[in-house]
Amino acid sequence: MKTWRSSSNRTLWARPIYEHEWPKLIQAMKDDGLLAVIQSDGVRWYVGGYKITDVSVCDAWGLKRKQMDRLKDYILVNDPFLRDI
Repeated sequence: MKTWRSSSNRTLWARPIYEHEWPKLIQAMKDDGLLAVIQSDGVRWYVGGYKITDVSVCDAWGLKRKQMDRLKDYILVNDPFLRDI
């Protein structure tokens, strides 16, 4: 699992991701080469030009389904991946 938080990732339940933590997670994803692209059918994930699934992103970053939904909502509103290009 990728690390982007300073504390332990080993808990019995999903820790909440607060609004001020989204930019840190997204920056860690960018640094790892992950790209989220907003398309007409939603947010799609790419690594090195290859499309990957939401499940793969969740597994790699230790996210639960609801956290992924919130992350996608944040991406749709702010478009942080393509803002810097």
